[in-house]
Amino acid sequence: MQLSWVLFLLLWVTLAHSYKILVFTPRFSQSINNFMGNIADSLVDAGHNVTTLIPIINPLIREGTFKTNKIYVQMTGEVKKMTESIKFHEKNIFDWDDYDITEAVAFGDYFCKWSSAQCKGVLDEPGLIERLREERYDVMFVENFETCGVALSHLIKPNALITSSSSFPLAYEYGEFGMESALSYNPSWMVPRLDVHSMASRFWNLYAEALFLLTWHESRNQITNIFRDRFGADYPSITEISSYAAFTFINSEPLIDYATPTLNRIHYIGGIGAREPKKLVGDLDRFLSLRPKSVLMSFGTVTMANTMPLDVKQSIVKTFARFPDVTFLWKYEKPEDDFAKAALASTPNLQMLPFMPQNDLLADDRLTAFITHSGMASTMETALRGKPGLFIPMMGDQFRNAGMMEKNGLGKFFDKRNLDETDKFYDAIKDLLENQSYHKNALHISAMMKKKPFSAKEIMIKYVEFAAEFGPSPSLRPLSYDMTWIAYYNADIFLAFIAAVLLSTYVIFRILSCLFRMTFVVVKAK
Repeated sequence: MQLSWVLFLLLWVTLAHSYKILVFTPRFSQSINNFMGNIADSLVDAGHNVTTLIPIINPLIREGTFKTNKIYVQMTGEVKKMTESIKFHEKNIFDWDDYDITEAVAFGDYFCKWSSAQCKGVLDEPGLIERLREERYDVMFVENFETCGVALSHLIKPNALITSSSSFPLAYEYGEFGMESALSYNPSWMVPRLDVHSMASRFWNLYAEALFLLTWHESRNQITNIFRDRFGADYPSITEISSYAAFTFINSEPLIDYATPTLNRIHYIGGIGAREPKKLVGDLDRFLSLRPKSVLMSFGTVTMANTMPLDVKQSIVKTFARFPDVTFLWKYEKPEDDFAKAALASTPNLQMLPFMPQNDLLADDRLTAFITHSGMASTMETALRGKPGLFIPMMGDQFRNAGMMEKNGLGKFFDKRNLDETDKFYDAIKDLLENQSYHKNALHISAMMKKKPFSAKEIMIKYVEFAAEFGPSPSLRPLSYDMTWIAYYNADIFLAFIAAVLLSTYVIFRILSCLFRMTFVVVKAK
């Protein structure tokens, strides 16, 4: 009987401190899906009632959350046609050129139409909006790359909105979060190296940022217009809605990221998805014991190694063969294809597997280094596990991530366009394996991250609970949201000062001219 009362009291205490949280996670990006899923599951572990709203855009994306209640919005007919036409499993991301303005803008336009079409599907889902309103959520959690959830929050009206970025803030997100982009010294998403003392380098940084804005800005307009068409012309913009967020979470680690201006309501939770590593068993355990050194190579979930150009794959295998005392583990999605069979037969120190438990491998002391595409999750895991890396970005924010890791002495940035040059790739790997400073710096950063006063998960949970209880604080909302760019940069003051100086100069000049003429006349009269 006493045990029953104890259990009842424990249940009552848990429910009394449990908040209702809605996490909006459209299924279109694996990295965003993983980031939001980790947050949602962590909140469940903390005892909260979490529901994930999942509009399906790309069915090939894996589930990111495993513990929450789920509401799915199936693909509309239009979205299904668009998704099937993209053929993700056949895409050669390796040849993608982010700096090609024609290619970038075309893809951005397609993405905008793609996500907007599914956003209409969310609004058309019978009874969904009313059901979500009736739940009276304490917190709604959104990610600002795809903004349907941001706009939707104004309809659902949770007690508090929390915005986030699954990477560092991207272009327009700086304005939405109320942050300063600081482009004179803060690299844009496609810039691995920024020389602040070089005018050409800073110009290139501005070009990269402008290209991003040109590529993706229409997504904001389209989502806003969808809601204004249905709910009135006075429906607030994405930036206005975001400005009233209680807090913003950034998936970045200040100990390795570039130092930039921030706000009191911005909190950094880089590495929140890092799991406790498991001990390797079976073949992977055996592979790491075959030779004195081992290297893992993975290009993530978007870049499929089997779709890379043949000359690049051949160059990689030739390079690996030049390190007979090193075991290379290559995440290769189709180890049964002809190329993989030939590579494995000719290269004894190579292992090719379709899936690698990356976190577990990086945590193993027998793994020497990591060759990675530089996705944010991979760079966070690399730093946390204390492994040096060769960073080969393929697209998007991976370029900045690679430069960030190089800046901290955790390895080197390597241009993907040089992968077909065996000698260059060989020299890069040789430097990675032999330069002890990379290993020393990696261990130092890892120790710092592990001994931070508060973990990313603790920070996230505490501030979500704070927002759920108290809602947004007006004091945390910058007044800059309500200013024009003229007022923000004090352009009116500078213009007024310049006008005053010019007017004063003109008046003084006129007075002196008059005095000169009067003096000249008096002298002439004498």
